Amino acid sequence: MVDGPEMEFTDGFETFKALDDADVVIESVRSVGDAEEVTVLGTLLSGPLGENGIWQSFDSYPPVEGLDGPVFQAEGARIPAGSGGYQILIGYRGVIEEMSIRRGVEVTYRIGAWVYRDTLPAGIVMCPADEERACADEMDRLVKEIGDAQ
Repeated sequence: MVDGPEMEFTDGFETFKALDDADVVIESVRSVGDAEEVTVLGTLLSGPLGENGIWQSFDSYPPVEGLDGPVFQAEGARIPAGSGGYQILIGYRGVIEEMSIRRGVEVTYRIGAWVYRDTLPAGIVMCPADEERACADEMDRLVKEIGDAQ
């Protein structure tokens, strides 16, 4: 929920890791399905994950605490083979006057000469503060939709 007319936060719920036998280079990370008034400030990676695990939400972009490892730009990042999971961090800003629904996080990455694209089922419903019930109902629908698709 957004407390005021404008919000800024970092979502850090999703993770990504390399296979055990090949490095991965991240080409891009894209938020899928946001409303026009929501701006993606940037995409970062942090890791490898350790004792803190993942934090779902941070009050600012870029986040400044609670992360396990170094923070670096997602685009162009190399994840070493077998190094474990890395947290995907997406910064958002916007004036939320109507509900905005992110339906996934698209990660384009390269292993050797091959390029792959996966859409992680990662939903967020962003709502104005006066739409708490509608927001909760839409989040319930989105969780069911994502769960049914898997």
